[in-house]
Amino acid sequence: MNLLTSASKIKFGPAGIPIQCGGRSTLDGVKCCREIGLDAMEMEFVQGVRLKEKDAEEIKKTAEKLDISLSSHAPYFINFCSTIKEKQRTTLRNIYEAAKITHAAGGRITVFHPGFYQKLSKEEAYKVAKESLKNAWEKINGEGIDIILGAETVGKRSQFGGFDEVVRLSRELDFVQPVIDFAHMHARGDVIIKSEDDYRKIFEKLERELGDYVKHFHSHFSEIEYNEKGERNHLPLGTRNIPPYKPLMKVLAENGYSGIIISESPKLDLDALKMQQAYRSLLKSI
Repeated sequence: MNLLTSASKIKFGPAGIPIQCGGRSTLDGVKCCREIGLDAMEMEFVQGVRLKEKDAEEIKKTAEKLDISLSSHAPYFINFCSTIKEKQRTTLRNIYEAAKITHAAGGRITVFHPGFYQKLSKEEAYKVAKESLKNAWEKINGEGIDIILGAETVGKRSQFGGFDEVVRLSRELDFVQPVIDFAHMHARGDVIIKSEDDYRKIFEKLERELGDYVKHFHSHFSEIEYNEKGERNHLPLGTRNIPPYKPLMKVLAENGYSGIIISESPKLDLDALKMQQAYRSLLKSI
């Protein structure tokens, strides 16, 4: 791998409107991110897509002017592994609506939780999910919606979307990219993350399997509380140091990776700024 170059760029932002923001609209959130010094924001559509297209167009203009990278999180009511027709239609509608409005707002990627195994084996779930994603993409792409579908690594053992599964989907479907949620991966037991070496192994696998993805990756970060079934709650940075953020910042700085880190901590923008400060300090010191 190449060592650090000053051109490497990680953008940081909150999952939703910054808590420091006086206004509560998405447009307010975009403006606030620039005011406090963040470079990205993920629009949260987790309870449904309610953003109007005319508002999305104004958000796009403002985000481009302020150089804020936008993404979105699709509704939670998505299960690409379902074999029930009604749930398949709900999944298609939710991912389509999220992708459409994200495109209108100038966003690059729409993040989604892939699904649940239910009574399917892991391989059966994979095959169903892959076919369902292809069907969704046919509709999205057919309408000229220029977006990437981001399969998020999930945090519970009952969920489809482990690290290996989302990497495999991304390798086989060119319109899908992984969204690396480090806390979820640790809580689910996909990768136990304690040190720089653990983060290096994650990025080495991503580079080996997906090539230049490490130059434009999308990820989520927080600390996490979990049990034997997986994730329970996202936690602010400094609560338990699980997983630790400083070793990640060092690996990113030393290897010249580029991408986006969205803070899903309860402290949203405050912890995004904390990671940004640590990362930039490391860039200066190397």
